[in-house]
Parts: sequence; C-alpha cells; structure tokens
Amino acid sequence: MRHVWVIGAATLLFATTAPAFEGTIKLRTTALTADQLAEGNGGKKLDDAAILAMTPEQLAKNDKAQVRESMVYVSGSKVRMDMPMESKGSGYAVVDLDKGLTWFVVPGEKRYIEWSETDAKAIGEKMAQMKKMMTERMASMPPDQRKQVEAMMKNMQMPDDSAAPQPTVAITPLNKTQTINGMSATGYKATEDENTVVAWVTNDQPELNKALLNVSERMEKLTPANMRKENVRRQLQQKGLPVMVQNLGGGRYRVEEIIAVEQKPVEATLFVVPQDYAKTTGRDALKNIPGPGGPGGPPAGAPAAAAPAKP
Repeated sequence: MRHVWVIGAATLLFATTAPAFEGTIKLRTTALTADQLAEGNGGKKLDDAAILAMTPEQLAKNDKAQVRESMVYVSGSKVRMDMPMESKGSGYAVVDLDKGLTWFVVPGEKRYIEWSETDAKAIGEKMAQMKKMMTERMASMPPDQRKQVEAMMKNMQMPDDSAAPQPTVAITPLNKTQTINGMSATGYKATEDENTVVAWVTNDQPELNKALLNVSERMEKLTPANMRKENVRRQLQQKGLPVMVQNLGGGRYRVEEIIAVEQKPVEATLFVVPQDYAKTTGRDALKNIPGPGGPGGPPAGAPAAAAPAKP
C-alpha cells in the first residue's frame, strides 16, 4: 500500500459542486524525533507542552530537521499535488473528480498507477480475506509469535470487521487565536491514535475550505469501506481551513502548514498524465498481497483464471 499517502493528501482537493477556486496552495512539513529535539536542548528531554510550543521556524534551526515543501494545483474538477517520495525522488498525484479517478505518477520510473472506487473495493475485500486468514492461523501460534502478528496487522491497518460505529474524535477549543502565515487562525486540540494533535484553522479562505470539505467526502469513496474511520482532520474542516496542524506521538513531532494560497489561472498541462508512461491499476497491487494460495494467488472462492491482472 505504498501509495496510500495520496488518500491523505487528497483532502487538498475539491468537488465540482463547490465554489470555484483556481490557483495554488503551498505546503510545508517540518519534523523531528523526540531524541533529536532533546539533542538540540542540550540532551534534556522536553515535555509535551514544551514541544508543542515550538514553532516550525524554531524546529528548522535544528540541522536534523526534515523540512519538505510541496505544491497543490487546483483547476475546475482537477487537482494535482506534487510531493517528494521516500526513495524515488519526486512524484505527484492527479485527481479528476468528474471521472472519479486518481493517478499516482512516478516520473523516476516513467509509470503511473490508476486508482478508482473499483480498486478500493477490491483491495478492501482482499485485505479482509488476509485478516481472516491470519486470525485463523494465530489460534495455533505461541503467545510471543501471536503478539508479533497482531502488531503487524495493526501496522498494516487491517480493516475493522466490527459492526460498531467508529468513535467520534473529541476536539476541544483552546480559546486562543494567532496569525499564521498571514491568516487569522483559531486553535483546537484532540487525541488521535494515541497522538496529540493541535490544529489551527482559519475562516479567511471560505471558498477553499468549502471545496476541501466536499472533496474529503468524495475521496472517502476511494478508501475501502471496511478501512474507513473518522479522523481529526475531517472534523477540523467543519470548523475552518486547517492552516497548521501539529502532531506529537510515537516519538516524533510533525508540523504541517499551508504557507501560501494564491488564486490564479493554472496551466492545463499540469493535470495531464504522460502518455508514454507505463500504466498499472489499483487491482494490480493484489498480485503482491498473500492469499490462501500464497503471493499472487487468487482470492478465496475465485477461479484461478480470475486472479487480478492499484495505484
């Protein structure tokens, strides 16, 4: 699932029913581990309050800080998001909301991956089969091995088969305001997946925020139904545009910012996938997911000829 990052990134998109916004959004992410923060503090560990009080500018002064910038381009029903990838240099995603398709483009490999609701459904079904298989096998495993498999399943974000509704994330107002990158913002705090989240939202960009909120709802369809869950970012969009989100947990502190919004015409060529690139689909990823018959085997109950031919 190496391209799941785009599902989160796709919150910076908009639906055709939203107020028209055409232009660019510049993003920046700054991150450090807790150990790196302690090193920058003379070896003394910082408490959560001290870490959350640190601004991105203060973090960037640490020579070990990871600072990444990216651009989002919006025009009509199309959105493109450029972003660095872990090992393949730069990549980008193109979303066409009219067609209900997303393309993940990897220039370094001259290929792209097409993702649709059909792919999301197929992946969800396959992951559910894989979870069932692993759960059945765990019954005969020794305790230590069972714990390892349980941890692996959690890290893989295996689908939740429970019929119980997902709990709503509680968001608490901080009753504080500040100006962030030229936008007046109000603070909120929440806990998500054992992480502390402090977010600053603005109402200075109502058209853009309405667009992003509509797109969050549309993009949810591109996530397998049994892997969807309520999240802080979506709830924050009900309050305004998240202009800065601070995330502390798992030994890491990450700050995501919108550092500039500019309304202007955007070149149509930015949303065109190169025709000479090799194409795969979301369902192609199923070849690499172990099934009852081993890696590449068909899903349980499917004829051998029906094995999947992703983003």
